[in-house]
Amino acid sequence: MANFAIDRSQRVAARVAGALYLLLMACGVFGEFSGRGSLIVDNDPAKTASSILNHLTLFRIGIVSDLTAFAGDIGMAVALYVVLRPVGRNLALLAAFWRVAEASVLGVITLHSLTMLLLLTDPRYATVFSSQQIQSLVWLFNDTHDAGYNLGVIFLSLGCIVFSWLFLKSRYIPRLLAGFGLLSYAVMFVGSIVAIVWPDNSIGSNFDDLAGIYEITIGLWLLIRGIREPRTS
Repeated sequence: MANFAIDRSQRVAARVAGALYLLLMACGVFGEFSGRGSLIVDNDPAKTASSILNHLTLFRIGIVSDLTAFAGDIGMAVALYVVLRPVGRNLALLAAFWRVAEASVLGVITLHSLTMLLLLTDPRYATVFSSQQIQSLVWLFNDTHDAGYNLGVIFLSLGCIVFSWLFLKSRYIPRLLAGFGLLSYAVMFVGSIVAIVWPDNSIGSNFDDLAGIYEITIGLWLLIRGIREPRTS
């Protein structure tokens, strides 16, 4: 087995990656259960519009939380590239670019959230559209936000599959953990494709659950334990 020696920059980058895993997970959980996601009422544009209007500050905080997560994604890509560059420079670079593509897509769809706010709060639109039309437009931008999220997840899963493979190859972390990451992101990739091709199929509805568990686990591992010298036997 190849011996991928570890230098100080890799150890520091691993701790940074661990902290970012946990930060991004915290932002994601907040956005889904306390921020933006908590204000969206399924299949009810009128109630969704009312919910956002009644919690404008929370909705705006959710946008900031999303942007924090997407900026952190780029930091994560750099940190993991530094950690795994000695294992496979070209593959690590490919994975980092896929993560940057993910952050770019998700950053752009945040504009849809800002558009929803403009439609609901800017009085100019009330003179052009009826309240029902505004509610329908808000719902449309919410739907395109969700569709864009699925696109971003495709790039995320591709990058993370490669990073997980490099972790498995390097043995910097336990192989069981790296293998779980590989499986989790493969499921995420397939689930995101299913959600696009068969949007009414419930199979792809919880495709990111395993990845969420993995990211909490590896985040804690890298932050507390860091990476280890691979055994030579």
